[in-house]
Amino acid sequence: MSNLNHISDEDLELYALGALPEAEAATVRAHAAGCAACEQKLAEARGLVAALAFAVPQELPSPAAKEALFMRIAAEHGAQPQRRDARQVKAGSPWWNWILLPASAVLAVMCFALWQQNRQLANDLGQTRRVVANLENERLRVKGLVNVLASPETITVKLQGSTDEGPATGVVRYNRHLGVVAYKAELPPPPKDKVYQMWLVPQNGAPISAGVFRQGSPGDDIVWTAQIPANTEPKAFAVTLEPAGGVPQPTGPKVLVGAS
Repeated sequence: MSNLNHISDEDLELYALGALPEAEAATVRAHAAGCAACEQKLAEARGLVAALAFAVPQELPSPAAKEALFMRIAAEHGAQPQRRDARQVKAGSPWWNWILLPASAVLAVMCFALWQQNRQLANDLGQTRRVVANLENERLRVKGLVNVLASPETITVKLQGSTDEGPATGVVRYNRHLGVVAYKAELPPPPKDKVYQMWLVPQNGAPISAGVFRQGSPGDDIVWTAQIPANTEPKAFAVTLEPAGGVPQPTGPKVLVGAS
């Protein structure tokens, strides 16, 4: 069995297949337990068996084929073949278990890797869908803004600062039939707990909110838009400083005002 005190590759492969008689298999186990080189080769032989299990269609060997294999092995080693009950072979044997156990482990690892890959792909797909949805929303917003600016029914109202706290200007584009207000402003950044709020002051009735905003960095060319009831006749537009989140009706100081 051994060559220079090591187990031959052939015996290791037969052991990995579960094809060695029990006496020789016990010798292989005992030697491999104390020999690092043979233990490594045995592990490689078992890995090869597991790989072969996936390389061919899996079929349960017939009792006759199993018995013929044992008889051939016994003849090569000069030993008498040991007859085994066909029911024991069919029910499961070390030869078959040495294939099933490594193959099952490899299959479990592959399934886990595929599950992780599928989960990552699902996350990437969800992120891509969110990006596409945001781009579509932005496209629609820009398209609506272009329609408002290009319409001959859109009026322009310039806003001027109503205080002496610094330069403050703004401009409003308003389409009465569409009920769309588009505006931009040059204002100092508001306090941390405050926001600016745009108002349409109608000819009759209370002011109508056209949204809240926080002024960006100097030079930022930001246009805000808001939808209000269509066909509202404006008397003026104004911007006030309000608590974060905005208010139903203006309560803070006016920072921009412009008559239509």
